[in-house]
Amino acid sequence: MRGAFVIRLGPETKPTQGLFEGWVEEVDSGKELRFHSTAELVKFLGERFRTAFPLPRQEAVTGPKHETSE
Repeated sequence: MRGAFVIRLGPETKPTQGLFEGWVEEVDSGKELRFHSTAELVKFLGERFRTAFPLPRQEAVTGPKHETSE
């Protein structure tokens, strides 16, 4: 199941203060991380997403192409 994650929030999580800590696991690979900040969580998710869904070579260098209507 590509792109599926389990996130368990720990007792120190305080959403009203923007503080998140806990564990995240990528379902298909079993890779996991104990995170202590939102930044750590987002970085892990981004890395795992890029591994599961790599950009085509051209997009990786130049960015996605956007069609324009004239």
